[in-house]
Amino acid sequence: MKEKDELHQGKVKQYDPAKGFGFIGTIEGDVFFHISDFPADSGEPKRNERVKFAVVENGDKFKAVRIQRVEDTSAKAKKSKISSHNKSITSALLNNLRG
Repeated sequence: MKEKDELHQGKVKQYDPAKGFGFIGTIEGDVFFHISDFPADSGEPKRNERVKFAVVENGDKFKAVRIQRVEDTSAKAKKSKISSHNKSITSALLNNLRG
């Protein structure tokens, strides 16, 4: 298996925890991945999670390796993060008021 040097980006399209593999959607098409190529310390892959990865040839297809999670910096993600933060502040304030 020969590894390509460039890193690709995409989103987890699907993951089957029972089988331990899934696919990452990219502009070029879907790329197979195995859970052993995902960072073990950060849990299972989630649908639509942004990732970057290297690619190796696997027969006549490609396989994602050295997969890394990428922080979602889209406007939608920022809005969701702000909303979540505001909810936690509100909860803390209400808890303090209740005594």
